[in-house]
Order: sequence, then structure tokens, then C-alpha cells
Amino acid sequence: MSAQCLGCGMLVSAGVKACPKCDALLEEQTDGSVLHRDIAHQHETVAQAMCKLEQALLDCRQSHACGVRLAVGRGVIREEVMRQLSWLAMNGDILDFDHDEGNTGAIMVFMRRSQRQVLRRRGTRGSGQKP
Repeated sequence: MSAQCLGCGMLVSAGVKACPKCDALLEEQTDGSVLHRDIAHQHETVAQAMCKLEQALLDCRQSHACGVRLAVGRGVIREEVMRQLSWLAMNGDILDFDHDEGNTGAIMVFMRRSQRQVLRRRGTRGSGQKP
């Protein structure tokens, strides 16, 4: 499997951390997209939902997405997912997570900083967009 550097467009082998052409850190590159995964609405057990969570996070890491929106429902699966995400955030495996715009049945997991988040953090504006 190969990946493409978003900075220069070079195709690189999977597992390479920095682009050999432009030295960009490939794991930090994002196109700003968000993956969407439902892990709790097909009668999953907690164990099945946790496997789906791990797969969703892996899919996000292997793509250029900045995060993944998880539909988790409002029951026991949600509670277990929150515990796992807390652990992953504490260990630095994810940047952050939160309920998706007040919807307690959906969780947004941030894996990479999008350009907009970087600009907001610096307090600057990019290309005429509000931070």
C-alpha cells in the first residue's frame, strides 16, 4: 500500500514517516475531511462496537481525514467508547474527542489538526476565512 504526500504529490511507501522529496510529516497531513462511521445501530454488542471503533480509527489513520464522526447511540456502547477514547487521548493516540455539536449519540474524534484548526490556534486568518 502506498500513500501520497499532500505537499508535493509524491507517492511514498506505506510506513514512511516523512516525504523523501519535501520532508513533510505524512502522519500529520490532512485534507480536512471527516470519516463517518455508525458503530452502534445494527444491534452490535459492546465487543463488536469496540472492534468497529478500532477499525474506524485505523481507517482514519490510513487516510488524509482529520477525524472521524462516530454514531454511538446513548447507551452502554457510548459509555464504553467514551472510556476508550479518554484512554487514547491520555496516551496521545488521538488529539481530542467531543460530542458532535451537542448530539450525545454522536462523537467527533480528532486525529490530526486541520489547516483551519492550526490557523485558529495561531490566532491568524488564512485565505480570507474566519478562524
